[in-house]
Amino acid sequence: MSLRLIGVLAVAAWIPTSAQNGVPRAADGHPDLSGVWTNKTVTPFERPRDLAGKEFFTEQEAAEYEKTHVFDVDKRDNIRGTNRDVASAYNSFWWDPGTKVAKTRRTSIVIDPPDGRIPPLTAERQKQLQEMAEARRRRCEKPGCEPENSGQLGPADGPEDRPLMERCLSFGNAAPMVSSAYNNNYEIVQTPGFVGIDIEMVHQMRRIPIDQTPHLPSHVREWVGDSRGHWEGDTLVVDTTNFNNLESFRGSDENLHLI
Repeated sequence: MSLRLIGVLAVAAWIPTSAQNGVPRAADGHPDLSGVWTNKTVTPFERPRDLAGKEFFTEQEAAEYEKTHVFDVDKRDNIRGTNRDVASAYNSFWWDPGTKVAKTRRTSIVIDPPDGRIPPLTAERQKQLQEMAEARRRRCEKPGCEPENSGQLGPADGPEDRPLMERCLSFGNAAPMVSSAYNNNYEIVQTPGFVGIDIEMVHQMRRIPIDQTPHLPSHVREWVGDSRGHWEGDTLVVDTTNFNNLESFRGSDENLHLI
């Protein structure tokens, strides 16, 4: 899987130390990223099928899209009394997915491949996921399964069987940092050799050395992977490997390599 994503962090509170060419600078001359940011947006992660071939909204189309894609969780008449109704019982007050498209007016967060769509998984991985789903289905034909946040049945023989989100261990949006229904804020702390990103969702922390230290040994696995950063001009490039086998991004496994 190879993707490039549009940068959608928007400043919420930013006190620069100095500026050059309109870019706040740290004492070492690199851009100063420190501050509190948000990436909430109604821009779809993948380009919708009905927008195929359309890379940008016009100004009028963007305004119309924002009107018709307001997130309203209070409209739940079709699910009242179901497990999904209970699992999603927050009303709109608690959600904050954004109300605006990205300033570039792109029609998707994914910018490469050019069609704005995530490439399919390999046939081998699709087969693995199908086998896992079938094993889960067979397991839950027997007692000992309970509904998960998705509404689907999942094993519940012990706490370790339950989803990471249910146990507040990980919500899967720390690496990569993609917009979700709420908690889309990030605090960045920066020094000459280190960048730390505190993620509002579950308060996961991404620790990113930028001092040319190598990645951890391959047998050391972490929830949000092992990140290493370097500057390319004014761009901070972060290379992340060493994910554990409990996290997954759209079907990925522990071999996910995120740049």
